Amino acid sequence: MKLEVAVADVSQAKKDLTIEIAADEVKAEFEKTYDTYARHVKVPGFRPGRVPRGLVKQRFGKEVKDEVVRRLLPHALEHAIVDHKLRVIGEPLIENISINEGEALKFTASVEILPEFELKDYKGLKATKHVRRITDEDIERVVESWRENAAEFVPVEDRPSQDGDFVSVNLKGKYVEPQEQEDLKADDVQIEIGSKGVQPEFNENLKGVRAGDVREFRVIYPEDFSSQGLAGKTLDFTAEVVAVRIRELPELDDDFARQFGEYGSIQEMRDKVRENLMREAEEQADHRLRDEMLDQILNSYDFEVPSALVKQRTNERVQELAYLMLRSGVSPESIRSMNWERQTEAARVQAVRDVRSFLVVGRISDTEGIKISEEEIDKEIERTAMATGEPFARLKDRLTKDKALSSIENRLIYQKALDAIINSAEVTVEELTETPEAKQPAAETNPSDKEQAAETT
Repeated sequence: MKLEVAVADVSQAKKDLTIEIAADEVKAEFEKTYDTYARHVKVPGFRPGRVPRGLVKQRFGKEVKDEVVRRLLPHALEHAIVDHKLRVIGEPLIENISINEGEALKFTASVEILPEFELKDYKGLKATKHVRRITDEDIERVVESWRENAAEFVPVEDRPSQDGDFVSVNLKGKYVEPQEQEDLKADDVQIEIGSKGVQPEFNENLKGVRAGDVREFRVIYPEDFSSQGLAGKTLDFTAEVVAVRIRELPELDDDFARQFGEYGSIQEMRDKVRENLMREAEEQADHRLRDEMLDQILNSYDFEVPSALVKQRTNERVQELAYLMLRSGVSPESIRSMNWERQTEAARVQAVRDVRSFLVVGRISDTEGIKISEEEIDKEIERTAMATGEPFARLKDRLTKDKALSSIENRLIYQKALDAIINSAEVTVEELTETPEAKQPAAETNPSDKEQAAETT
């Protein structure tokens, strides 16, 4: 195909192409299309294949012109991209199409490309691996939390409620201000009397009650109350007492260890907890080291990243956040009511870093000649199958049909490239006495009525 192509550099990640297809190429395509129409169109008074070309031009000129563009333009664009060795991302934006019979076909195409950048030194970097020290207090916190989870709530029937008791109530709340909001209702809400986290009105009105009692009281919530749906609001509550209970903790002995898990003794339980905490601390230290090494590398780059990749990664991050919230027990109603515009903007900022890291680490993997075998992909699928309970063969078949194997391969390549960076670095191990704060996605929720009722105390 005879082409004239002019490439304009708009930015590191964007090019504007001005493409012109030679007039004789366009003329030949017009002739071919006219012949096709003349053979197949039906015109009253003419036998099939006998329609004069002049009549075809008169009646089907626009359709013929559109067909010529449809046939020539994609091939011309592909030739231009290949000839100029452009690594295009996403769909090109086609504009300014100019076509007339007997003239050249002209159009412009804006394309996003993978940016070119010089790979900087990534070997021999210096970093510190911070590993949290596991103490006896850490062990006891875990064991005590298990003991708390195994606690039993025993009904109190010989006295009224007092500080430290747990009172279960069926709760109804009517908004006094603003009045237009719907009433709140929640059954079997459990409240620890005297707890610092409980609103004073609940402590005052539910102390001294027995099962079957009913209490009515008003609560004026402060402007900074933790539940956004209740902050600054005034409600009149009716609380019907279902039960008064005390919490009894099991004895911390060998019987508890045997009942709680497959441990022969309480000491064996503590030893296993220590082992697990040390393994988790090592894994967390490795994750932090990877992040710090990646930050160190990315600080040397500021090239522009393609907006198409940023948009794709932003969507992935937003979906990951929604999925994480669902798994954490946040209701679908609360998720839908979130300020997703703000969440998307926050995700977009991080997505820019993600895309830049993918591009840089990808170049490093090419330099290192990193390859992933089918066996390694199968092992990764097997790990996922074990975690989800889905049979390996069925999972692999589904991933193959969904064309997701390449995503697994790319992720493994990325991990191996980071391993190569860390293995070549000078890493100093330092023990920490406190746990570094983990980076977690921010989430803002607006609780549903039922959730608000459960958070009223």
